[in-house]
Amino acid sequence: MCSFDSLPDELIHQILHYLLPEQTLTSVALVSRRFNNIAHEPLLWKYYCQTSFRYWQAEHRFHDKVRGNLHDVDWKALYILRLRRNGRIANLIDGIVASRVSRLEKTEQICQFGYDAKDYLLTQCRVDESVEDVLARRYYSCTVLDSIHRGLAIEEWAKYQKYTAQLFTPNTPNVEILNGGMRLERALGAFDMFMLHDNEGDLDEICELLDDIASRFRAANPDLHRATTRTKAIALAQWLHANNMTGLNDPTEETYRYLRNCLIGRALRDDQHPSLPIISAAIYSALASRSGFEAYPCALPNQVHAIVLAPPGISLDGLVLPSTQAEHQQSMFLDPLGIYTGHDDMLAPTSTDLIVMRTAQNIRASFTSFRTIDRPLSQLIPMIELNRGDWARNLQPALYSMIWASIMMVPILPDNDEVRWDWQQDVRDLLTYFYEYFPEDSWLIEKYVCPMYDTFAAPSRRQTNWELPSKRVRDQIKEIRRVDASARAPRRRSHLTDGIRVKYRVGQVFKHKRYDYHGIILGWTTEGAGGITNWDQSSPLRDLWQGYSEPYYRCMVGTDGSDHHIIAESSIEAIALHGGVEVLPPEIKDLVPMAGKFFKRWDGENGVFVSNLRELFPED
Repeated sequence: MCSFDSLPDELIHQILHYLLPEQTLTSVALVSRRFNNIAHEPLLWKYYCQTSFRYWQAEHRFHDKVRGNLHDVDWKALYILRLRRNGRIANLIDGIVASRVSRLEKTEQICQFGYDAKDYLLTQCRVDESVEDVLARRYYSCTVLDSIHRGLAIEEWAKYQKYTAQLFTPNTPNVEILNGGMRLERALGAFDMFMLHDNEGDLDEICELLDDIASRFRAANPDLHRATTRTKAIALAQWLHANNMTGLNDPTEETYRYLRNCLIGRALRDDQHPSLPIISAAIYSALASRSGFEAYPCALPNQVHAIVLAPPGISLDGLVLPSTQAEHQQSMFLDPLGIYTGHDDMLAPTSTDLIVMRTAQNIRASFTSFRTIDRPLSQLIPMIELNRGDWARNLQPALYSMIWASIMMVPILPDNDEVRWDWQQDVRDLLTYFYEYFPEDSWLIEKYVCPMYDTFAAPSRRQTNWELPSKRVRDQIKEIRRVDASARAPRRRSHLTDGIRVKYRVGQVFKHKRYDYHGIILGWTTEGAGGITNWDQSSPLRDLWQGYSEPYYRCMVGTDGSDHHIIAESSIEAIALHGGVEVLPPEIKDLVPMAGKFFKRWDGENGVFVSNLRELFPED
């Protein structure tokens, strides 16, 4: 009878594929000298790296390493590096969930790992319902991952800044000028990154989807390489039309403004492929570049076409042009529905930066429609939901992405006062959103906005470092970090003055007696409304509340959890709920993912959200 030790090395190597890498190191490698050699085989650790981690920070150049020489990489060291980083990230996440003190600092530390953090964060975003702090763990893990995604999106747009700082020659290729240092599909995919959360469809995956679609198109047209530009263009348009990848079918004015129609990744992944004409034209252009011909979107004021360009000196039908037209590129255009409509020299391709800005304007229109249409919330949700993630988490990031795009798609023109003034107005909007909704993005503001802020300011303002225009922004970030690192005095019921009683507790679900909406209690004070809103001690507004002994509560309400109301105790009616989340009122059910900012989980037995605010309200 053969023993395990008699098996050939190759078979043992295959068996080790089914063990955890840690077991290979701590157990198998200690069995014998032979097993130690097998357990340290580079091919085995390359396999562990490929199967244990899906996402890699760009600095690793992981995919290049996989395609390269096996022995050029210390695969075991690379695996151990990622394992140690995961351990560090796990400790930071535990700290973020456990305490509000230094929460932003820990978040920034994780963000510095970039995509090396994503694999572990995804496990925490999808942690099982049975985990004690499931809501908090999911919320904060997703918050950190969102910041990492935004960093990658802004890095993509920042390529335009680097491009505009270059010097160009008359021989600069047309495609380079129009792309502005970016790839169209990645520049548009950056918007998806702001609303990606824990779902698939990042920038690399968008490119892979387009690669796959282009491969299927070429397989369906095996003689494409011999076809003329006109034939290729018409064939791609017809193929997309046959595969329902031509945008919106009979849209109404309302469905046209759905947020999902603005996102290229959403259009590629959805079975129906819904998209605005500008996204459809971008998809066509990206597939054209993968199919051997040149095409760009052409964004007119009220219409978008795809412009197809023949090679210089060659007609659309493959004929050589006269020598006087050696540099001329014949053009034709197609509408977003994939129908050939001829050619027109009056139309010209639209550069990638302007396509990004047009898409940003469409996102603003979607956001505005959602906020201004007077209908029940249940009828408005389709306007903002993406069939991935929680629709309530898409509202603020959608507008945030639009503002970031407006800032990054401006060339460095320090002598242009009009451009500088417009840019500074956009920065004010961005900082408002950053301070209120995205304080975890301090590292992004410092990396991208502050240097641009200094560039766009008048040169006379830049005499010394302390006079830099960005100093005020940097000082505000320092203050945010100082507050983040400081502990706040807790509010204890046992310390209340005799005769004062706070009836309701943190985590209770209530209904407003007058306006009939539901909410969740986040905190309370007996100092009047001013005790919650943190007004300055010298503010005259605080004097208005002197002598009021009725408790006030800070409550989570609204469509996306970002609207916090201050409500008097006499206006609150607690409701008794017992069971799973399905017993919650619909608007509270929508807030459950956002409730992780304040609560550990829903306690169906006691009918309350379990507080994660013990540092502030230790007796609740």
